[in-house]
Amino acid sequence: MTTPLEVARQVVAEEAEALRRLAGSLDGEFDALLETIRAAAPPIVVSGLGKSGHIAQKIAASLTSTGTPAVFMHPVEALHGDLGIVTERQCLIALSRSGNTDEILRLVAHFRRLGGPVIGVTQNPKSRLAEMCRHVLCLPDVPEAGPLNLAPTTSCVLMLAIGDALAMALLHRSGFRAEDFAQYHPEGALGRRLLLRAGDLMHAGDALPLVAAGASFNELVVEMTRKQLGLALIVETDGRFLGTFTDGDLRRVFERVEDPRRIDAGTAYSRSRRSAGAPAVATSTIRAARAAVDCLHIMRTAQITSLVVTDDSGKPVGVLRLMDLLGAGLG
Repeated sequence: MTTPLEVARQVVAEEAEALRRLAGSLDGEFDALLETIRAAAPPIVVSGLGKSGHIAQKIAASLTSTGTPAVFMHPVEALHGDLGIVTERQCLIALSRSGNTDEILRLVAHFRRLGGPVIGVTQNPKSRLAEMCRHVLCLPDVPEAGPLNLAPTTSCVLMLAIGDALAMALLHRSGFRAEDFAQYHPEGALGRRLLLRAGDLMHAGDALPLVAAGASFNELVVEMTRKQLGLALIVETDGRFLGTFTDGDLRRVFERVEDPRRIDAGTAYSRSRRSAGAPAVATSTIRAARAAVDCLHIMRTAQITSLVVTDDSGKPVGVLRLMDLLGAGLG
């Protein structure tokens, strides 16, 4: 007696074999329909009914996110007003396993009257859909996987695969880059890694703890406490960055200076420096346009927890902390 596990493995094996046959069947017609899609006015219209409709929605989404704007159009809703978006230069990709789905055939007939070329995706090269289309992507004529060979399984996998093939081939043909993909997915992991800059995450303006070198030690402590970043940026008289004064520096000042209230911020900074024999602590300044993912690499490599963002004149305009980068999902 066949077990459920054996059925599951057989379904996957049958679908995998169908995909291999599909890959081998693609020929020059595929190149021709790619040029038809590229020549069409956006958006590409994708349609299907039932399970094919669900696949059509995914194909439209994949095309759109990879540089080929597309929309899903329900074949019934199309005949009740949605065809209003169609222009004579638009292209329709119509999905129907049998190629004889009434709703799809009616949509194709009206689309041809209003719009441009139609690409059919079907398993039946002798179907009415195949006759009506400029291009036909004929899927391998294999039965549906599963004990009854009835539920849409293999046909859906093949349609999904041909949609992915179209999207990726168009992506390759147009020179679509990872940076372009990130523009359409700004909140995805790739989008954040490629688009976020130091200036997007830094603490700036009133949140920036700036202290003049000539300010009193008390003013330095108050500014560090008020801004709650665990540090202060010491600046020269002309506003140029002198150095970062941290909580650890504060403790060293109290250890080394008998009465810190008598010194200014610049002196506190110099007196807080580590001894010559201690390991050096890397300090880095960056520009606001620096990629946030690069900033994360700098911090991890140098084993530091913050970077100072300066302008072209060397004046600090922001502070970027490791926790800011991790909080943005870059870790």
